[in-house]
Amino acid sequence: MSATHAQRSKRGQSPIERDLQVSARDGTTLLVDHHWPRLRPDAAGAGTGAVVWIRTAYGRKGMATFAKRFAKLGAHVLVEAVRGTDGSGGVFDGIRLDPRDGADVAAWLRHQEWFPGRIVTWGTSYLGYASWSLAATAVPEWHAAVLHDTQAEARPVVFPGGVFNGVMLTLVQVIDWLDRHPNASMARFLLASIRGARKSDKVLQTAPLGTADERLVGHRADYFREWLDHENDDEYWQRLNLRPNAPRMPSQVHLATGWYDTGLPSTLLDYVALREAGKSARLVIGPWYHGQGFFNKAYAAEVDGVVAGAVRGETAIDRPSVCVHVGGADEWRELADWPPPGAQQAVWHLQPGGGLDRSPAPTSEPDRYQYDPANPTPAVGGAQENWTRNAGAKDNRKLESRDDVLTYSTDALTEDLEVIGPVTAEIVMRSSLEHTDLFARLCDVDPKGRSNNLCDGIRRLRPGDPTTAEDGTRRVTIDLLGTAHRFNAGHRIRLQVSSGAHPLRVRNLGAGAPLTTGTEMRTADQEIFHDPTHPSALTLPIYSPPSPVATP
Repeated sequence: MSATHAQRSKRGQSPIERDLQVSARDGTTLLVDHHWPRLRPDAAGAGTGAVVWIRTAYGRKGMATFAKRFAKLGAHVLVEAVRGTDGSGGVFDGIRLDPRDGADVAAWLRHQEWFPGRIVTWGTSYLGYASWSLAATAVPEWHAAVLHDTQAEARPVVFPGGVFNGVMLTLVQVIDWLDRHPNASMARFLLASIRGARKSDKVLQTAPLGTADERLVGHRADYFREWLDHENDDEYWQRLNLRPNAPRMPSQVHLATGWYDTGLPSTLLDYVALREAGKSARLVIGPWYHGQGFFNKAYAAEVDGVVAGAVRGETAIDRPSVCVHVGGADEWRELADWPPPGAQQAVWHLQPGGGLDRSPAPTSEPDRYQYDPANPTPAVGGAQENWTRNAGAKDNRKLESRDDVLTYSTDALTEDLEVIGPVTAEIVMRSSLEHTDLFARLCDVDPKGRSNNLCDGIRRLRPGDPTTAEDGTRRVTIDLLGTAHRFNAGHRIRLQVSSGAHPLRVRNLGAGAPLTTGTEMRTADQEIFHDPTHPSALTLPIYSPPSPVATP
């Protein structure tokens, strides 16, 4: 192979060994592709210092673009089809991976003559989670991990705030389509995903949720139903939380996500855990929805730098810990850590008449709205895939004109205000139903009245969670995750309050039946309080900015 490799590399080609077989310890055969490095005439003798390992459930052919990119940097690239996908034996088990498979592929790697003795894992979304799963066992050759739009913990993605994420149904369609079209090009895959997402949204308009898989792909998806069977945060989800393995992650970990990415909540916690474990961790947060960051040239160059550094044998990520994009200013900001040190917590109180102010609210009647699951409050923008062009920052004015959406806004700001860090809302509410949801969203309203969403959160309310006071009210804390944004002078800060964002956050039917079987719908009469006895408030981290930087 070496002679062929050298001859073809001179012509700028990168040889590929396809369908290599790896025997797992239980006898299952896993398939991998090996992309040889592409050696340039001006880099003779380079290109054998690292192997980039990609573990995918989305087909090996779909990773060809990334494999070529890393091979051009001088790395070997190993693309593994995880169990039950793209010709690998066994059964695909949704999010769950057998950590022994990773250990067995690593053992196979060690016996290859070309193995350079240094591993860099790369992965986005599910691929990144598969990378995290390698840390269940020690892999001493693991030099660095480059993880994009991914997470170490599954539950915050599947059930954010305890509400089922409708995006996960699209995953069922994607896996089913790839199983039937294992050699499809990336273009065909993307087109099928767009069609599948549109169909998924339609399927989610009909209850029960438990048979949505059959309505979408024509058969059961056992892993999907297993998720629904574990609506509560129980031991099932604890086993799928890979963050405790942070001490066994490589010394270098490069994390990237977007302010509108589904993996953002876990990525922020992953970064903290890695830093606590003594890792050299880098965190980049862009103005991106899921997958959008791939198209940012500066970010791509930073990733390529990590891979090229591994090929050269470099041992550390030589960049500040955190780089975030600040909306409103359209600037990148380097931070010492996350959450950023020095941010001051400022409380803004909900007021009667739809106001939002630093002063506590006076005695006032609660605001009221009715939530009808038969006509659920729709999702507009936010953290999701962009298959239906509904991801990221959107104009919320039409949404805010609905009777089931309340808004609380400041007066126009007299000077710029920069917010960087975690955002929370504490809402005192009363509902006619014990089973309901509460959704809160931070928006920036420009002088023309356009309301752009920045970050949001939702929480599913159940009997006793949170506790109910004697007057029937419940104090609900909602994690809006976080943002980095400058509210410019003349703009207004707005908090949006409602009870849903369907089908992105699958509606609460109100009757308390299990997700798998529930079909009965009940209307909820909601009251939002803002008075001295029942104060509701938004907490923002006010940050005094240093000089901006040009790129991530």
